[in-house]
Amino acid sequence: MTHAATVEDLGKAIRAARREAGLTQAQVAEAAKVSRAFVITLEAGTGPRAEVGRVLAVVRALGLTISLERAAGPSYTETLELLLGS
Repeated sequence: MTHAATVEDLGKAIRAARREAGLTQAQVAEAAKVSRAFVITLEAGTGPRAEVGRVLAVVRALGLTISLERAAGPSYTETLELLLGS
């Protein structure tokens, strides 16, 4: 399992999966119904924001899923309580 904590990490994971599948950026774009430019930007992790629906389309086109898991360490509320002494 690949963990992606940043947009750059996600882009690297998508690029690795595409290459492992032997697909070109154009093939992934066509399957996901997005532009090749979007795939390039997503893989580079350089876009200011990527629409979640389009990201998920690329992920699905590569036969991948995204899983969410609780990050290690205290939650936002727990951190506030620690800082505020509540």
